[in-house]
Amino acid sequence: MAAVAAHLDAADAPAALVQVPARRAVGLRLVGITTLGAAVAIAVLAGLAVFHSWLAAGQYRLSELESEIAVERERLLDLRYELQTLHGPAEIELMGVGALGLIDASDPIDVRIEPRYIAAIDAPAEITHDGGNWLSIKTLLTDASTAHDRHP
Repeated sequence: MAAVAAHLDAADAPAALVQVPARRAVGLRLVGITTLGAAVAIAVLAGLAVFHSWLAAGQYRLSELESEIAVERERLLDLRYELQTLHGPAEIELMGVGALGLIDASDPIDVRIEPRYIAAIDAPAEITHDGGNWLSIKTLLTDASTAHDRHP
């Protein structure tokens, strides 16, 4: 009897037995499509995670640069303040008195130059600031100021 049943065609078999493999094929296709969709979704989510971490790293670097800019702006303000104080009258006076040895004039002093000293100086065209005739002018002014101190 087994040999007879093996020779039966699909047309001779009952209708319920023929449709079982068709349902199974549809189920396998559905599982395959679902698995493929899940794999694509996981790949997309992994790509989004990588992109998000790249953006986060860029944002972190941007915030670091903004903090560096703020620090440099504060330093620039400090340097501008220091520059203004160094060019201020009080600092120039302190530098003149301390480093250069200048003294504060209590009264204005009139410098009188005697005619003999004026005659001793060469023509003004020959006077240069590169050491040409500067010593004679310095001597002239020193003599004139000491002569003023002697003659009240």
